[in-house]
Amino acid sequence: MDKATLRPLVLGILRKTPQTHLHAIETEIRRQTEDYERHDILTLQEIVWELLVQGVLAPGKNSLNLNLPFVHITEFGAHCLEDGTVLVHDPDGYVADIQASGLGVANPDLIETAREALLAYLAGRYPSAVVMLGRAAEILTGQLAEATIRHGRRTGHGVQRLEASRTDPRRLVGALRRALARRRLPGEFEDNLEATLSGLDTVIGNSRTSDGRLRLPRADRECVFAHLLLFPGHCRFVYDLIVHLEGESAD
Repeated sequence: MDKATLRPLVLGILRKTPQTHLHAIETEIRRQTEDYERHDILTLQEIVWELLVQGVLAPGKNSLNLNLPFVHITEFGAHCLEDGTVLVHDPDGYVADIQASGLGVANPDLIETAREALLAYLAGRYPSAVVMLGRAAEILTGQLAEATIRHGRRTGHGVQRLEASRTDPRRLVGALRRALARRRLPGEFEDNLEATLSGLDTVIGNSRTSDGRLRLPRADRECVFAHLLLFPGHCRFVYDLIVHLEGESAD
């Protein structure tokens, strides 16, 4: 079994049994599926070690069993498992979520950059994760800008300022804000546009100076975790808006 198939089983078991050990997890997986084979223990062990490194799990089960292979869910891990945000600890699922949100319009470079951001986070390289996620946000806003420009040319809206901002990621969000304010967007887009653009602007700003130069920022786990958590939602909103703009014709 590969990690993408095995990981959801492990997470489901941990939700039900927050204090356990490696062999108990393996026994439960064998009970749930006939696809698990003896050599899959190595893949299972890799998944458990990843969750340990990420802080979702910690060694020990109780005061009598403080060492591996006994493990328990941490407070941080319990929060993740409870509200479903453990998806951030599932690289394949995280990328699949972004791909599904932009079916037909998702940018391959964005997907791979978001993957690198997540892998950097999981390795504890938080500044690198911020830089990569900022780059993914720039690609996403660039896609929205191009769709808005095409829409403007087709419907007679001015796009000169937006076109002039395409090479400046820090200016582009502001230009998009002004350009889209002149469109008559359906309520679901208008209600959430500012929150999405502000979120993307923050992500981009974390990896660039005020004059647009790239920088390596200070970052902690909680901050990067929050941005990674929100990014798939930004992608869903932007890709839905792109589909709307591409499908809307001139009056």
